[in-house]
Amino acid sequence: MTSSIRILTASCLDSNPSVLLVSPNGSKTLINCGEGCQRSFLESSSPANTNVGALRVSSVNRICLTHTGHDAFGGLPGMILTTADVAESAAKNFQQSQGNGGVNMERSGGSNREGPQKNLKRSGSLISDDGPNSEIMPDLEIVGPVGTKAFLHSLRHFMRRDRFTVHVYESRYDSSACGNSSSGNATSKKKAKKSKSAPSSNDDIGFNVKSIPIDYVIRGARDDSPSFAKQAVSYSFTTPPIPGKFLIEKATALRIPRGPMYAELKAGKSVTFTDPETNENRTVRPEEVLAEGSGGIGVVVLYCPNEEVLSGLQKSDLMHFTRNDAKDNIELDVIVHLTPKTLFDTNVYQTWCKSFGTGTEHIVLHVADTLEDRVVDRGNSPFVSAIRGAIRRSYVNNELFPMPTLEFSKEEASTQNEGSDGGESLQTIKGCPMMEYVLLPRSRRGVNALTTNPLYTDNDCDELKEQVSKSGAIDLSQKVVEAHGSTINNVDTSDVGELIFTGTGSAIPCKHRNVTGMYLRMHNGNSILLDVGEGTVGQLLQSWRSTLVPTQTLIDEYRSRIRGIKAAWISHPHADHHLGLLRLLSERSSICGHDDPLVIMAPSNMIDFLSEYQSVVPEIGRSYIAVDCREMRNGFQSDHPIAMKLFHDLGITQGTSVPVAHCPNSFAIVLDGTSFGRVAYSGDCRPSTRFATAGHGADLLIHEATFEDGMEEEAVLKRHSTVGEAIDIAVAMNAKALVLTHFSQRYPKIPPLNKKERDEHSLRCMPIAFAFDFMRLRRDSVSLASKLTPALRLLYPSDEIDDDTHEGWNVRRWIGMQWSYSEESHVRSGNVCGEGYIIIMTLVVVSTN
Repeated sequence: MTSSIRILTASCLDSNPSVLLVSPNGSKTLINCGEGCQRSFLESSSPANTNVGALRVSSVNRICLTHTGHDAFGGLPGMILTTADVAESAAKNFQQSQGNGGVNMERSGGSNREGPQKNLKRSGSLISDDGPNSEIMPDLEIVGPVGTKAFLHSLRHFMRRDRFTVHVYESRYDSSACGNSSSGNATSKKKAKKSKSAPSSNDDIGFNVKSIPIDYVIRGARDDSPSFAKQAVSYSFTTPPIPGKFLIEKATALRIPRGPMYAELKAGKSVTFTDPETNENRTVRPEEVLAEGSGGIGVVVLYCPNEEVLSGLQKSDLMHFTRNDAKDNIELDVIVHLTPKTLFDTNVYQTWCKSFGTGTEHIVLHVADTLEDRVVDRGNSPFVSAIRGAIRRSYVNNELFPMPTLEFSKEEASTQNEGSDGGESLQTIKGCPMMEYVLLPRSRRGVNALTTNPLYTDNDCDELKEQVSKSGAIDLSQKVVEAHGSTINNVDTSDVGELIFTGTGSAIPCKHRNVTGMYLRMHNGNSILLDVGEGTVGQLLQSWRSTLVPTQTLIDEYRSRIRGIKAAWISHPHADHHLGLLRLLSERSSICGHDDPLVIMAPSNMIDFLSEYQSVVPEIGRSYIAVDCREMRNGFQSDHPIAMKLFHDLGITQGTSVPVAHCPNSFAIVLDGTSFGRVAYSGDCRPSTRFATAGHGADLLIHEATFEDGMEEEAVLKRHSTVGEAIDIAVAMNAKALVLTHFSQRYPKIPPLNKKERDEHSLRCMPIAFAFDFMRLRRDSVSLASKLTPALRLLYPSDEIDDDTHEGWNVRRWIGMQWSYSEESHVRSGNVCGEGYIIIMTLVVVSTN
């Protein structure tokens, strides 16, 4: 029997603290699900983390949110999508194994599950009338502050999964009162039902979860700024006393019959049986065959953003109860602190921590409330696979693929001292990504030393360079640059126009590629984002960090560039193209206030979502101006207020949206007057002749290429394009250059070009470049990027699928897209289904304010 705490991510430029708690019965609780949380699960399968085993998103039973904001739930929609799809796939496989492969599973309704049928709502509402103690067992439990229900309800504008049941609890919560102390999902509860003979056995010990909600007020930075009521939620996790190990050799010596009696004894019950040698009745007590047990486990996760919340926690009856749980034989093993460093270091906070006694350990995960905090923390990205890939590509060409900036520290996640104002220092453990703190067995309690190695060492770059050199990529790239006669090192440094790819993968999370996003910077330094997938801002910060010159002050440059993002274009309502807006709006609001609203050009349902989201995170109110993509189908009139703002801020002389075939409200965009000239971006779509016409003569076409050639049938089914189809559109558009992006997440490699396309490419001399995360293009470097493709291919010699890239790809592969869709009229018929497309969840919401 084991139990542990896994640190998934910590505060840095591209991640926020998230913690996974594994109970003795195997159920898992995730505390906070910020941007990139799914990618951290995937990183657990990397070779560097094999000491503790891989984690799966679908294994999470319960998610506990400490507050409302992008850093707590920015990755939650994607987490729900993956979990729902895995559950649906499992149900389908179960039906097939039972010989019911022919059963018609409603494509808009997901899997047919055993048990009572749910009252599915077809109106688009996320709310179900089922109560928390109904017979319907949830697939996922979500606990959070006031506003959690409203956030999940707002997702109906772009997410839909029927028959995936989520129970939602707000504010005060006690899992034992809800009958959910063993675990949080249907699978684990079914296992518990199978163990009726031993309901209290070691295998069925789970955490009882109690929330500790504290109300507080956020006051504006300026005198005229409004104040907002917020709620911070901390959590206590406790188990019953842990029984000792069952000593089978003693049971054998006492001639106890194998079978149910062993289970009874494990459960702490005496058994009576007929001794086979004496034929006399004999009673054996549990203590005769069990090793000495231990007190119950106690874990507290504290979210304390300010002194007001600290005061509330100090007064909380639940915190006093947790500290004095000896009467219930519960040991408070560890407190995980999600607290700003400035508050944690105060004498008041340190003294309070010491009051819990020397038997309680403290894991510190300092939260970053501001951009300045993230810069000061100087943490490295937890997305090691992506960073290592970027390092390898930088050796091919550092201008196109800048070398990531890393902090090489010898300090590991070991015990250290945090200073306080006088007195003995508090002993703490610095939390770091993938660190494991063992709770059970008690003999191993503490930090698993195998998980404390730094994510990066100063030898990594040398080792990666050697790999790239052996591949031949460095030699080939040098020959290409020499033959190309590149002037890339002689560019006009006063021209800051550039295109940075923050994500180049398709819908499903991947270790190697982030989801879609692009940063198009103009000659004046201001910029527009073309799609804003989850993690876009973090990827941008990492990219900027690697390209700043020594004379630039890090924080000032970050603030200046975020302020300089004047507009964002959202091509369609799929989550992988817009969830990064939540952090973007938050960061810009804290920097710009309401003086410089962001122009968001998006589908109508996205505008509706953002309008509702403001009620959950009111700080972003008045921080943006929304424009429906439909209003741009014929371009802007020159006197239109948005057209005037785009021209003033970005130099854009015209912006035209083009309806395309993918899902309802899908658009391509053609922008004139950018630092690259005319730029055409496809979004996600099937090949569109209307888009080719609208973008005719484009200086740069950015087109999705989800599938490689030979996968045309799947491309049609999923409403995407192949590499060859994207090139055909470039030819029809008479584009001067083409950059391909949005590749299937099944592999990090570069899709091949077939002979016909290579010939056509050569005849037209049109540069064709393949985008990677962190790739940085200037107008005169696209041709070089195209010519370096053979060198980049040497980095990815294998055609094998990266099997551990994600658990969802094979799941979503069979979830076909059943749309009959007209590009011209946007008329839909048929069922909603598909690759993370519009989703409905059946939610059971309980608000216990």
